[in-house]
Amino acid sequence: MTIDRKFEIAAKNPVNGKTYTHKDSLLLCAKDRAVPAALRTYKEECVKLGSNPEHVESIDLLIARVEQYQKDIESKIPDTLGAELERCIGGVGVESE
Repeated sequence: MTIDRKFEIAAKNPVNGKTYTHKDSLLLCAKDRAVPAALRTYKEECVKLGSNPEHVESIDLLIARVEQYQKDIESKIPDTLGAELERCIGGVGVESE
């Protein structure tokens, strides 16, 4: 199953070597103005679920970096436009799910 239809993802955790793709992960762009709020909600859920304090702290640090990025470099209202619509909503061009 493809989770993220908007982006093709190839990510690697540099500490444990695990790899991730658009089939098991999603991408939020730091420039998108909705990301800090999404991360705050994620943090709240992690606390409810009992995530370790270091993980919660790492989310706070991530939020601060995203907010600084938006202030210093770029921020925009998130969107899905044009040909992205066919792919993201209709699944056109997405590998067989």
